Amino acid sequence: MEQKRKEVSIKEKSIFASADFFGGGGQTIVAVIYLIFLTNVVGINPAWAGVVIMISKIWDAISDPLMGVISDNTRSKHGRRKPYIFAGGIILIFSMALLWYPVTFGTEVGLIVYVTITYLLYSTVSTMIAVPYSSMSTEVCTNYEETNRINLLRLVFSLVSTAICTLVPVEVFGALSRGEISITTFYLIIVIGFGLFFSIPLILAGIFAKERVYYGDEKSKFSINQFVKPLKVKSFRKLLGLYLCQSTNLDLLSAIALFYSLYVIKGMDETIFMASFLVVQLLMLPILNMLVNKTPKTKLYRSGLPLSIISAIFIGLFPSDGNVIYVYIATAMMAIGFAGAQTMSWIIFPDVVDISQLGLGERISGSLSGVMTFIRKVASAIAIFIIGNVLSFTGYIEPKGVGDVPIQPDSTILGLRVIFIFSWVIIMGIGFILAKRFKISPQVSKRVKYFLNKEQLTEDEIVEKEELLKEFV
Repeated sequence: MEQKRKEVSIKEKSIFASADFFGGGGQTIVAVIYLIFLTNVVGINPAWAGVVIMISKIWDAISDPLMGVISDNTRSKHGRRKPYIFAGGIILIFSMALLWYPVTFGTEVGLIVYVTITYLLYSTVSTMIAVPYSSMSTEVCTNYEETNRINLLRLVFSLVSTAICTLVPVEVFGALSRGEISITTFYLIIVIGFGLFFSIPLILAGIFAKERVYYGDEKSKFSINQFVKPLKVKSFRKLLGLYLCQSTNLDLLSAIALFYSLYVIKGMDETIFMASFLVVQLLMLPILNMLVNKTPKTKLYRSGLPLSIISAIFIGLFPSDGNVIYVYIATAMMAIGFAGAQTMSWIIFPDVVDISQLGLGERISGSLSGVMTFIRKVASAIAIFIIGNVLSFTGYIEPKGVGDVPIQPDSTILGLRVIFIFSWVIIMGIGFILAKRFKISPQVSKRVKYFLNKEQLTEDEIVEKEELLKEFV
């Protein structure tokens, strides 16, 4: 098979990048309103709701890496990744229809069984899409700068989707809680509206995007080694740490926003709160785009985190009856500091795929992507599990029905504040340390590509390659 190096057109870039609407929004909707949907609409105890999410992650622990191995070993006239992206786009809406159905059973056990099964199904479809798509993000182009541009464009679509899938569902759920819309209207907006929003770009990407990186005809055998092989790469383990910190923190913020606005700070509008955070992050992307090809990506990840952490502490300690305008200003400052961490993990990913190929002798981007998407889902599960159990432990009073907003005990208010501060100070503090220790740079990434593309190395280049492998593999 010949390696294709045809320039990627603007049309193809846009179509491929738009498919990340699901990458940005699919887990966001779940993180933002699924817990409160289970507790306030379906009527499940918050601790059990957290358990349901965690159970699905046990399956994800198997399915994400498995999907990576499957896509790495797929050989078809349409490529390794595209068939799954296309098929996943078609069946996604059906899995969403089951996930968000406001089911009623005579017992809580029946409810728990239903939501567990439907969440497992949704997770499987999500895996079928996310793993091949993120793998393909390293294979749609072979040039370092162009790959960065494509993946930054992906993140623009992803962040736009994250904003939409945070603000709109929160507003829709708020309208449902206030009795302004029916549960049927809520269901149709989430399933049909967002289902089509996700599905159509995925289907188009499955048709029009191209895979350009040569992967050979040899297939690997299914084994435990295929699942653990990505973890043998030092750079990949460091990337996982950065991604876990960033995604867990973001999901904690998303999941707690509704509770925070309802019970902690009086007069705080959760829509304005999240809009302040997400819009500022979008405005930071052009700045990051100018810097990414010259500045080490891990430096961009960590540079703004001190500002972000200080702003988060301010919000976490803000009095419940204070002027909320200061909360929104602090939120914007928090977003400025977090923008680098939010965007850099997947921008670093293609570089790490190249490093692993140089060290392992094979391109297993599917397996690497499988572990990354698994980490993303684990982050969402951890966020919901923590919040669900803290709410239960601190005496959270469940609403008696849609529209009921009970006054919560001081212990619950304190628990929500502690979660907010903990996520930024501890989790992103760890992310800062990890980023400082990860020394990848544009020069390193370009050198790796040079070694991958050159068939015969000089003695000096062999020595240089070995030193590079020792440092990063």
